[in-house]
Amino acid sequence: MQPGEGAVEYASEFTEGLTREEAAAIIRKLLREPGDNPRIKRCEVCGYPFRDKTRPGNAKVCGDTCKTTRKTVQRAEQRARKDVDKPKRERRYDQEAFMRRLWNYEKPYDPDKLAQIAAAREQARLMGGGRRKPIRKVEY
Repeated sequence: MQPGEGAVEYASEFTEGLTREEAAAIIRKLLREPGDNPRIKRCEVCGYPFRDKTRPGNAKVCGDTCKTTRKTVQRAEQRARKDVDKPKRERRYDQEAFMRRLWNYEKPYDPDKLAQIAAAREQARLMGGGRRKPIRKVEY
């Protein structure tokens, strides 16, 4: 895996201004023995050494990309544990119970109401595409 931002920053402190070969030798040495400083730790994700800059000194990862990767893996493990601990039960579809629930709230239309609805639809159809009422001229 590629080193994170913190690991690159830590290694660049030692390799600034050096040639590629010299820098590679120093980086190999840092990978073998990161140092005696308790602030120098190994990233849990990428495995490269980094300097812990947090105030309490409890960082586990070197940067944001490693942190995102770690959190993604943690969430996947949590979902897997949740599925094992509490499997989904099979849902049955009971059409009769579903219809009974609907019938409790359904109220039949009055025959007069049906006639009013039909008249309103017919009036809307006669008015045309728009909903403006037609102008009615009354002859006296």
